[in-house]
Amino acid sequence: MQNLKYNQLKVSIAPSNAELGAAAAEEFASAVRSALAAKDEIAVILATGNSQLSFARAVRERDDIDWSRISILHMDEYLGMAEDHPASFRRWMQENLVRHVHPKAFYGVEGDRLPVADEVERYSALVRDLEPAICVMGIGENGHLAFNDPPADFDTHEMMLVLDLDDVCRNQQVGEGHFESLAATPRQALSLTVHALLRPAVVLVLTPEARKAAAVKAALEGPVTSMCPGSILQTQPQAHLYLDTDSAALLDLASDIA
Repeated sequence: MQNLKYNQLKVSIAPSNAELGAAAAEEFASAVRSALAAKDEIAVILATGNSQLSFARAVRERDDIDWSRISILHMDEYLGMAEDHPASFRRWMQENLVRHVHPKAFYGVEGDRLPVADEVERYSALVRDLEPAICVMGIGENGHLAFNDPPADFDTHEMMLVLDLDDVCRNQQVGEGHFESLAATPRQALSLTVHALLRPAVVLVLTPEARKAAAVKAALEGPVTSMCPGSILQTQPQAHLYLDTDSAALLDLASDIA
């Protein structure tokens, strides 16, 4: 594991996606123990999607995380999507984590709740009230954090917004196999804001795979800009970005990590 720093952001490069997931799960477990030493119960924000699978597998195999004292929130859901839809992020969380670890509670983003403003208010209140101690997320192919596509709002202090999805983001969902075509992919989603994602004391960012390499390079070696939402991580000393050699391949140090 190679450890680096980009401005205030810690970065680790693992030899493989599986090792990335295991290392992030180790740090997550340590952070959970520290947080539970200070409080009876905590909440965490967890991401969904293909880039999170190695972490989900690693974390559910551990026996040193007291899930009975942990409430799980997640980051986003497509607008209008039912929980039983194959592409639902609530369904992803149930199938890949919740059914395995049996947390104290799981609070899903209800993308099909009407009126939408009520769901935004409900979930925003949950985030404020539970004050998550840890956030685990990724960086998208367009640099997005959750569904905060470029240009992301770095200034809002709202917790959740209804956001338009750009075509790069929507094509990523097609490429990951969640939808059969761009036309079938939703155009809007409910998403936690950048502010909400970065509030926790520990932020782990898991970004494997070659398809993320360009976004990683822009986030780490480019300026901090809303046109690459992941670049805000450079300013976050509480954050730790985990890469594998594929996602780190375009960085200037790539010759040193082969």
